[in-house]
Order: sequence, then C-alpha cells, then structure tokens
Amino acid sequence: MNKLSTFLNSDTYKRKVKPEIERLLAVVVFTIIYGIGVAWFLEASTVPLYTGGVPGLAQLVRDSVFVWLGIDLGINFLGLFVIIANIPILIVGWFGVSHRFTIHSIISVLLQAFIISWFPVVNMGLVGPEHALAAAVLGGLLIGIGGGGALRYGTSTGGLDILAQYFSFKKGKSVGFISMLMNVGIAILGGLIVGGKVGPGGGIVTGGVIASYTVIRIIISTIMTDKMHTAYHFLSVDIITMHPQELVDQILNKVYRGVTLMKVEGAYSHHEKTLIYVVISSYELHTLVSLVRMVDPNSFIVTKPVKQVFGNFQRKTIA
Repeated sequence: MNKLSTFLNSDTYKRKVKPEIERLLAVVVFTIIYGIGVAWFLEASTVPLYTGGVPGLAQLVRDSVFVWLGIDLGINFLGLFVIIANIPILIVGWFGVSHRFTIHSIISVLLQAFIISWFPVVNMGLVGPEHALAAAVLGGLLIGIGGGGALRYGTSTGGLDILAQYFSFKKGKSVGFISMLMNVGIAILGGLIVGGKVGPGGGIVTGGVIASYTVIRIIISTIMTDKMHTAYHFLSVDIITMHPQELVDQILNKVYRGVTLMKVEGAYSHHEKTLIYVVISSYELHTLVSLVRMVDPNSFIVTKPVKQVFGNFQRKTIA
C-alpha cells in the first residue's frame, strides 16, 4: 500500500502515467458520446441523417447499395466499414500526425465500430419524420462533443478527424472548418442518391430534406468541435507565481514554448511576484495548466485568445 501511495505521489506518475490515463479515459468517454449520437439519434431516424467522416461514408455506401441494387447490407456493415476504411487513414496519422495520437485513434475506431453496429440501441422516441430536426440537432451536438472532446485531450475518433488534423498542421486551418468541408459532400450526395426513393428506413424523403437536416447536423457538430478544440487558435497565458524558475523550467522542457518574465507586485500584499507570459496553441492549455498547478497550486492564471502570431512560433504535432 505504501509503495502504491509513493508511486501515485511520484514525479513519474504525475508527469507521464497520469496524463496517459487521462487521455485513455478521454478517448473512451468521448467515443461513447460520439457513437451514441450516431446510433441513437441519426441512425434511428426514418429520415436519412448522415454523420461525418468514415461512418458517414459507410452510411452513404449502404444506402446507395440499397437504392441501386435493392440489397440491405444491415447494421453490421457500418462497423466493419469503419474498421477497414480507417486502416489507410491511420497510416497517414502514424506518419503525419503522431504515433500516440494514432494509437488512441485505433482504440477509438474499434470502440466506435462496436457502439454503432453491435451496442444495444435505446429508443429515444425520435423516429418519425416530424422528429428529424430534433434528431439532427441532438445527434449533431453529441457528435461534436465526442469528436471535439477527444481532440482536446490529444486523441481523436479516427477517420476524417485524422486527415483534418493532418491538414490543420500543414495549413494552419481550423479542424472543425476542414471537417465541415469534407462532410458537406456526404450530405449533398446523400440527398441526391436517396432523395425521392425508398431508403433502408422504408420511407420516401426528398433529397432537399435529407441534405438540409444533415447540413444542420454538420453545422452544430462543427460549432461544438471548434468550441471544444481549435488546434490552431492561439492563446496567450499570464501566470503570476512565487516560483518562477521552476515553472519556467517545466514550460521549456514539457511544453516547449518560450516565455517572457516580468516582475509584478500585489496591490494589497505588496509582495513581489513574477508574471510569466507564454503563447500556446489551445490544445496545449490542458498540459500547461496541469504543470502550473503541480508546481504552484496558488498561482494565478489568465488566458486570452490570440488572433494571429508572427515570428518564431513553432506549429507542432500533438500527443
């Protein structure tokens, strides 16, 4: 018991093991949220509603085969398609984003496929055409929370999130914006292919209705993704502390960002303190705050959004 307590209080656990546990829990929790959004809301609706990324492509392929060939591929097809189609994308993530990011994405892909195809579905009562808007809004909300939340902790739900992250590093564009461009095409194709024909749900819905509700889903998911994670929106962070040197060492060695130091004085206490100024990408905030809290629990932290950064500011891969 003493050995366990010693390990939990050790520097190794706090700096290496604990962050990995948090990432693993994040990818599991947020993937479950994502999968529920797809299976319990979008897939449950009689109006075809398409999610984004690889699961959205799987829905599109399944519906196309049904409309054109009259073959029902069944719900299991989605899970199998998600696993197989993610293989080349995960290879891109391994070489172009981050090894750790890709490993967590593999876990998410397998869990996602299980939830979409083989996890019991709870009837939320949003089946009929009159409930399509509610299903699109709530499903989109959960999908955005799941995808954006996973990215916030340096993981992803796989699929086009990995490609969006890859192009985000290369071009510096918002992950949510890039994902939206990729997914709008799925919505338009879904409306063109299934619109006006009998779909797998047994109903006939016009293409405009299908595309419109799916675009609503995409907009809500994109907003939630960017609210929870914007990898290349920047933040300036002011840290007021009594332990500047130790904090600076940690920021330089763990976050790999340059810092600026300024001497400040408390107006009430008249104690001299140090203000540490650092600019980071928003996905680094969780790591930075954890380091600061560990070194100086009494520190004062203020963050502000930064529109643009010029000069020597390195764009790095995550996780």
